[in-house]
Amino acid sequence: MEPDLTILVFEYLTGGGLKGPMGPALVQEGELMLQALLWDLLAIPGVKVVVLRDRRLPIPAGFSGPIQWVAVERDPEALFAELLGSCDAAWPIAPETGGVLERLCRTVALAHKPLLNSPAETVAIAASKLATARCLEAAGVAAVPTELYRPTGAPPPGAWVVKPDDGVGGQGTYVIEPARPARWPDRRAGRHVLQPLIEGEALSLSVLFANGQSRLLGSNRQQVVRDGAGFTLQGLTVNGVAEDAQLRALAAGVGRALPGLWGYAGIDLIRSAAGLWVLEVNPRLTTAYVGLRRSTGLNPAALVLDLWRHGVLPEPGAGRRDPVAIHFTAELPASTAGDARRDEHPECPAAVAGDDGLFHRER
Repeated sequence: MEPDLTILVFEYLTGGGLKGPMGPALVQEGELMLQALLWDLLAIPGVKVVVLRDRRLPIPAGFSGPIQWVAVERDPEALFAELLGSCDAAWPIAPETGGVLERLCRTVALAHKPLLNSPAETVAIAASKLATARCLEAAGVAAVPTELYRPTGAPPPGAWVVKPDDGVGGQGTYVIEPARPARWPDRRAGRHVLQPLIEGEALSLSVLFANGQSRLLGSNRQQVVRDGAGFTLQGLTVNGVAEDAQLRALAAGVGRALPGLWGYAGIDLIRSAAGLWVLEVNPRLTTAYVGLRRSTGLNPAALVLDLWRHGVLPEPGAGRRDPVAIHFTAELPASTAGDARRDEHPECPAAVAGDDGLFHRER
């Protein structure tokens, strides 16, 4: 039997990282990922969990077992560093924007604690859309052409997407088209990149990585809509796309291009008439994680722990591939996501989420 393991979980958006008003969209995604990870960790024998929680948010209902909630009353990153001393490993979930995720990963490394995530050096590359595109292209992986925005001259012809180089969740992203007046970011708004607008199907991949190797767990269809001049992710279907050799080859190519990727990571891509194009690599949990256990029958957190303990990636094609849809609502009460996942955990009460819940199995 494996010895007891105490894991420090810090989901930045729900763990005190937001100093101002709590925007419901990003907080909802953070809450979904946090609660999904906690259910998966608590299902593993011998695992104890310590969780940072913003004092403005209630403690989610439905959790039991070896879990400790720590109310955040001060600088959450400093508290995270202090709590590392009494924990055996850490699993941060944070946006790459502003170097947040990179800082947290570096903090874990400096504390000489196991990090259940990609290391800071790899996070720093993946956090930059420009650096990621260059690494992928150098390795022969088709990435959406990306160039640094320079606030001089006229807009290039055609339709372009302008976005922060380290942005997440579509924030600050908008489209410039010939029929729409150009809207260029201010010099003071941080570094931005330009990408051509490629029409096609928005997809994502859920992948386990280690030492340049990869195992594809989810091939997901994203519901991305044009929202004014930008884009909004309204939901997705985990394993809503049939896994094929092209998708496996793309995941493998990303692993070779970024050999420091470790554990769970997501890949956003577009499937156009010309083929597959990588938009970005997310070196952390993504929203698709929420539906993986129901879709595959595998516990992805247990797979990550097995990878850390034994260096073993799951067998190719392991697990089933049932489509599971995840729907975003206007706002999410803090206790909802935990209730919505009960039907896939035998230790929890009966299901309360159906087709009108946060997610459901496609029929």
